[in-house]
Amino acid sequence: MSELNSILLAARQAWANGETPVLATVVATRGSSYRKPGARMLVTAQGWQAGSISGGCLEADVVRRAAWLVEQGNPIVRTYDTSADGEVALGCGGEVDVLLEPFRADGPTARAMVQVIETRQPVELTVMEGRTETLRPSVRLVVCGAGHDALPVHSMASALGWDVHVVDWRSAQATRARFPGATTQVLAPEALKELPLEAGCAVVVMSHHLVYDARVLEAVLRSPLPAYIGVLGPAKRTRELLAMLPAGLDLARLHAPVGLALGGEGPASVALAIVAEIHAVLHGARGTSRHEVSPSP
Repeated sequence: MSELNSILLAARQAWANGETPVLATVVATRGSSYRKPGARMLVTAQGWQAGSISGGCLEADVVRRAAWLVEQGNPIVRTYDTSADGEVALGCGGEVDVLLEPFRADGPTARAMVQVIETRQPVELTVMEGRTETLRPSVRLVVCGAGHDALPVHSMASALGWDVHVVDWRSAQATRARFPGATTQVLAPEALKELPLEAGCAVVVMSHHLVYDARVLEAVLRSPLPAYIGVLGPAKRTRELLAMLPAGLDLARLHAPVGLALGGEGPASVALAIVAEIHAVLHGARGTSRHEVSPSP
């Protein structure tokens, strides 16, 4: 479940109980910080409920201030100094500005969240005077193939809050019981125009059926929507697969073999490599070790 979804779900439970929860939003950072502007968390009378604004270091203070804020009824901006001699004293070396505000069902933030989730379209939101943010829907991952090795792909993508869709021609495979939380579709080769593609989505072709994979891959390559297209399988199989495709398709879009070269074997290791590569591509990163791109301590 995405952070927006989890926050709304917890907020609706609070609203149903007649309670006004508090929404904490990171609006600015200076120096090093665990989370960036746009990170959110929700606090109710029971304490923290959903989301996060740090690695767990600032949340306790937000929870302490939440009750006071609801009584006052006005938004406030709280600045946290995370340097070694700062009030939080985490040694991170940065400052984090957090907006704390009562979160109401009829407020602009709640309405924008609902719109993003229901339409899966970005929405521009004025967070506070002089600060705007674009709320975006979660990443959509379309897994074409519902075999055993698709299970950890779904599990890892779901843990990231992605919108996972699993398609297969086998009704016994593409079921909600096997892929809890995912949208599952049984799509025969002649119905592949119904693939749940959207702008910026990621697609992994992994049904292990050469003909079905070829039909799926052709349909996906004909669409300009996916930002990532990966094909599971060894090089020899991929060559056979590509030989079945009509001429004129842009094969440069393919990630084949799929995934980063992380080492390891087995479905979980393969899934980790796949999801890591998708994450890197969609964020414009190269999947390089952080110690190679970050300054030495």
